[in-house]
Amino acid sequence: MKNNKYIYVLALALVSSVFVSCNDESIDKENSPIPYEPIGGYENSDEIAKDNLVAKFNFENTIADVKGNITNAIATNIGYAEGPKGKAYNGSSTEARYFVADASNAIISLNSYTFSFWMNSANTIDPATAGQGKGAQGIFSVVRPTEFWGGLNVYIENPDSAFPDRIRLKFSMENGRDGVAWRGQGALVNIDGNINKWVHVVFAYNATKSTISAYVNGELAANLSGFPYAPANGVSGTAVLYADNPGSLDNSNNAPKYGDFKMVATNGKIVFGNHQFETTPPQNNGGPQDWATSYVGLLDEFRLYNTALESNDVRSLYQLEKDNR
Repeated sequence: MKNNKYIYVLALALVSSVFVSCNDESIDKENSPIPYEPIGGYENSDEIAKDNLVAKFNFENTIADVKGNITNAIATNIGYAEGPKGKAYNGSSTEARYFVADASNAIISLNSYTFSFWMNSANTIDPATAGQGKGAQGIFSVVRPTEFWGGLNVYIENPDSAFPDRIRLKFSMENGRDGVAWRGQGALVNIDGNINKWVHVVFAYNATKSTISAYVNGELAANLSGFPYAPANGVSGTAVLYADNPGSLDNSNNAPKYGDFKMVATNGKIVFGNHQFETTPPQNNGGPQDWATSYVGLLDEFRLYNTALESNDVRSLYQLEKDNR
């Protein structure tokens, strides 16, 4: 029995040695780990429409545009916090936070375009008493110094008391092209059920089709409104814009379409985190409004393209950034 015990122990030691040796060899110490499966044919988010990406802010403790088309940023009280992908831009309800920067022709000459970003926001506060953090919150504007609104504007609209769980995200543009009578156009993306949650938003204008499209978390928005003759419950994701009064949602007046987008009266400046009229001093010839304020929430991975992304690319962008790729 004693000899058998020694033989058993020796055999166990040999088997353990072989197992450890094989297990050690199974760990690839030289080659890279097996990569993630591609999404939509892309390995990472920066591959999507890479030749059309004209501005990108990742906010890794910096307000630098990694594409170099927005430069010389002058910051006011900028802050950062944790985001879905590293650090994020952090607004404030107690102090105005924003930056003003120079925009190259790649921004000023946009025709078709796409905005893409992550946001985490409480609802806006009805500005019964004006003050910082109360009212419509400015996010982005291409400055037009002699006009009230910028050439392109992104902001959170004042709340609708009938929908307390709704974020009313507004996109607007001012088309100075000849032949456009209804120059100021835009839409509201009604985002329900996402107060104080990270949500991915994409807004695109296709100049060839004259369509404005909005996406929430990779899918066409369930309720797009705020454009001429929009139905009370909005439309799903996409709407056609017209250069003059269409008379109805289906263009009973046979109005020409909105078409090519041309910004005029710009001065090569952009405002991020605020409206152009809410900065100190204002970037236009107006001044602060009681119903408006700078952005209060969080923003991350802010991208601007010079093309209207297709639905498949929007979905891939959302999934890749959600995977931190």
